[in-house]
Amino acid sequence: MATKKPVPKYVYDPDMCNRMIDLGKEGASQKMMWADIGINKNVAETWKKNHPDFADALETAKTHSQAYWER
Repeated sequence: MATKKPVPKYVYDPDMCNRMIDLGKEGASQKMMWADIGINKNVAETWKKNHPDFADALETAKTHSQAYWER
C-alpha cells in the first residue's frame, strides 16, 4: 500500500513581510519572493486576503522591485 505524502503546511510569519520588501529592493520578481519564503501563488492569494500586512508588504516589495529595474 502506498503512503500518502503529507500536504505542505504553510504557517504565516509576519517576518516574511520584511523579507519580501528586502527582496523587492534587490529587484526580485513576485514569484522569486514567494519561492524564497516557501509559498506558492495560491497561498499568497489566501494570505493577502487574511493578512493585510502581508498584502501591504507585497505591494511595497513590488514597487521597490519595479523601481530597481527602472534605474
